[in-house]
Amino acid sequence: MKNYKLSRLNQRCEFGTYVAGKENSFGQTVDVYQPDFTVYCGDYSISMAQAVTLLGLNIENTREIVIRHNDKVMIEQLVHLDDTEYKIINIDSDKGVNTFDVITLQESKGL
Repeated sequence: MKNYKLSRLNQRCEFGTYVAGKENSFGQTVDVYQPDFTVYCGDYSISMAQAVTLLGLNIENTREIVIRHNDKVMIEQLVHLDDTEYKIINIDSDKGVNTFDVITLQESKGL
């Protein structure tokens, strides 16, 4: 993964979570998305074997992205990218200086 070119990190994605928001007119508390941080990312192509594995797990609408290694990224977070909300289903991290994380995202169906 250390071969990934920095010039391919040409998109911005936003990591965040849902938090309790204000009450609506029906007296119910509505959760709202709260962004935590934004990073540069790039698309990552998975191998055919990885695609078959995801199909076998019945995981659809997935996307893999690469970011510079970031300890703040947690699997409980959501990612906003290209006007779509994704949940994180896997983080494959490299450890060390100047390394990258490959993050597998699945399109979220909302709360």
